Amino acid sequence: MPRQVARKKATVRAAARKRPAARESVLSFETFVSRERPAAEKVDVIRRGLRARMVDDIVDYLDVPKSVIFGVLHTPESTAHKLIKENRPLDSAASERVVRVADVTRIAQATFGGREAATRWLKTPNRSLRDEMPLSLLDTEPGAGEVRKVLSAINYGGVL
Repeated sequence: MPRQVARKKATVRAAARKRPAARESVLSFETFVSRERPAAEKVDVIRRGLRARMVDDIVDYLDVPKSVIFGVLHTPESTAHKLIKENRPLDSAASERVVRVADVTRIAQATFGGREAATRWLKTPNRSLRDEMPLSLLDTEPGAGEVRKVLSAINYGGVL
């Protein structure tokens, strides 16, 4: 009997080391914005699902109402609040949108030289984007692509 208990404990310890929540506890929106991540790491994070509390990080970081972030993530407010309260993960689609927002935010920060100017730009309607806020277009990859094009034009003096 003691061998079975020892084996079970070893299995539990091994599973705890692999548990995604342990790595995720250090992840915040600012962590994602701070540097480009390898594609494989992004895929892993998206498949596991980011903790719904990431919504609060995004709201604080970008200084926007939660309703704006719920819209970008395509997550109903009631669902998001429940996931946040229960400390559960977002689904893979919403997690992918979080990673996308972080990537574009990082590019905007590099373009404008800092967080404050970048977040202001992301929240300001832009003529090149049909007078929409760049942030509001990050809910889809084609929209994010258009935002990246505008940022690239700003960076390199190109035309759209």
